[in-house]
Amino acid sequence: MLGASSCAKPDEDFVHDNANISAIYICTTQKDATGKEKSDKFSGVIDQDAGTIQFTIPKANRKDIDLTAVKLRANVGLDAYVKVTKELGKDVDRTLYGIHDITEGIDLTVTAKMTGRTKDYHLTAKIEK
Repeated sequence: MLGASSCAKPDEDFVHDNANISAIYICTTQKDATGKEKSDKFSGVIDQDAGTIQFTIPKANRKDIDLTAVKLRANVGLDAYVKVTKELGKDVDRTLYGIHDITEGIDLTVTAKMTGRTKDYHLTAKIEK
């Protein structure tokens, strides 16, 4: 006789409730001399408690990035998604996909689809002087 058992209750098996951003990057949209998009990528510093993300671009890279036109890539929990909720001081409702102007900072909301749990972040960026 074969049998299978589990210590977890069925409702607890695969609940994905992580609404955190674990890593985030800004990528340049600038082109090199051949017309290919440059591969420059910069990591943000995330403060989970404060809900802030800070990018500081080194002075040496100031010509490699245009903060008015960046792509954002975020690592989030399984079955979670990120929405931009404020950009250029205006309320918006758009995905992270596409080109963003982060000169005035942007607000992001991560939602865990299974539970609806959310976490808000305020993202800012500056270029060292």
